[in-house]
Amino acid sequence: MSYTLDKVCARGLLPRRDDTQAKWQFGRTMLVCGSAAMPGAALMAGEAALRSGAGLVQLCSVEEVIRAARVRLPEALLFPVDRQEERLPGAIHKDAAWSILPQAEKAQSLLFGPGVAITDHGRKLLKWLVQEYKGALVIDADGLNLLAENTALLYKVSGRCLLTPHWGEFCRLTGLSREQLESDPAGAAMAFARQYSCVVVLKGAVTHITDGQQRYVLDCPNSGMAKGGSGDVLAGLTAGLCALRPQSLLENAALAVWLHSRAGRLARERQGAFAMLPRDVLDCLGAAFLELEASPL
Repeated sequence: MSYTLDKVCARGLLPRRDDTQAKWQFGRTMLVCGSAAMPGAALMAGEAALRSGAGLVQLCSVEEVIRAARVRLPEALLFPVDRQEERLPGAIHKDAAWSILPQAEKAQSLLFGPGVAITDHGRKLLKWLVQEYKGALVIDADGLNLLAENTALLYKVSGRCLLTPHWGEFCRLTGLSREQLESDPAGAAMAFARQYSCVVVLKGAVTHITDGQQRYVLDCPNSGMAKGGSGDVLAGLTAGLCALRPQSLLENAALAVWLHSRAGRLARERQGAFAMLPRDVLDCLGAAFLELEASPL
């Protein structure tokens, strides 16, 4: 079954929000993101998660990132890891897993990857998260590149898994050439999702969101979003929405893609395709949500 992801479709995916509920009833998401060399990835993902409607957002990272987040993300819970990678100072150490676990168990969703860097410690941390974390696990960016080294890990997922690759990352995950992927991107995404029982968001000018059985398609190209950091915003937004509805990964992913795209269109109207930045997309997420809420069911 295939659906065109337009405003009418996205409106049906928007969860209802009860004004009488408290923050813990809107879910908790944890972000294991960032390194000293790439703090911005964690900060953008964190702000997107905060704007998703999730009740609590916790950022787990190295002290350099946490220091910046204390200013940039005052609403977030911050969890600095106590050890870092020796060969790549400023990257998360694998032994941080033992301190992350008690925190992760409180969260309905977890994002791993943006800005964590490609290290041996990152490989071991990803393996641990895949095998031990029982919630909705969103993997993006460096997490996908680490996963591409051993996609069989996906057979050992304890919870549910959602991947958000762009074309380059998806080619590394699958071993497909770009030419092979161009011939049938929807079919490739659906085949991968079926094989590994996960949800795939294959990002591009046309984005395919699938669990291997159903598929949402968004055809709304915007060159203003072809900039570093755009994927971090989408990943954080997706993880936040998964905290609200951890059993509805496909629907959360499709909703996040539409909101991200619409916010990107609004940012382009304000700044233009050349000058707009991913943080302009963040600033427009509220308007995208409001527009969708105002649409009739």
